[in-house]
Amino acid sequence: MFQRPPGSTPVVVELFTSQGCSSCPPAEALIRDIAHDASLRGKVIPLAFHVDYWDSLGWRDPFSSADWSRRQMFYVRALRLEGAYTPQAVVNGSRQFVGSNATALRSAIDDASRRAPVGSVRVEASRAGTAITAVVHADAPPGTDVMLALFEGGVTTHIGAGENEGRTQTEDAIVRRLLRVANGTITLLADPSWKHVGVAVFLQDHANLAIGNAAVQYLP
Repeated sequence: MFQRPPGSTPVVVELFTSQGCSSCPPAEALIRDIAHDASLRGKVIPLAFHVDYWDSLGWRDPFSSADWSRRQMFYVRALRLEGAYTPQAVVNGSRQFVGSNATALRSAIDDASRRAPVGSVRVEASRAGTAITAVVHADAPPGTDVMLALFEGGVTTHIGAGENEGRTQTEDAIVRRLLRVANGTITLLADPSWKHVGVAVFLQDHANLAIGNAAVQYLP
């Protein structure tokens, strides 16, 4: 995917998507490529937020949430956009473009990975039954939120209606939980059916939403 390896600063790629949007599968394929590229693991952290405003147009995305639509609107305001759309990619909270634009994605990741990190963060996570325990260690500057995302990968859905009717697609990095946390131990509940999960922690400026550092751990 990259002509040269990315730099040393971790990069968070957020994709705002929907199974009801016919333009989204190519963007989700890019996220899947990143998620399965061993050379990028820990360096580029993809997170797919399935918005809910497509749900009334023929197909209800089983991963959609009004919370993810609200998160996208935070970026609309912070980046001074005219409105929300799918697929939209946001790299490190500060650069956005159409999520299927591979050239723009490569450029944004490369640039972000070569910026100096802000603060420091690491996460240790484990799973026991339905409980996922994450221990967060963050040194965050004032005005920075420590955000934790629980995500799932390798989920296959047969889409029965809407713009993608009849399509079967496998998606990765589906965000299941997102919360603001502090240093210490956090316990999250996970459905036993979630087979490929990960925990990402990132430092996000509360005012402009720029992400300055991140860490991730993948669980069996």
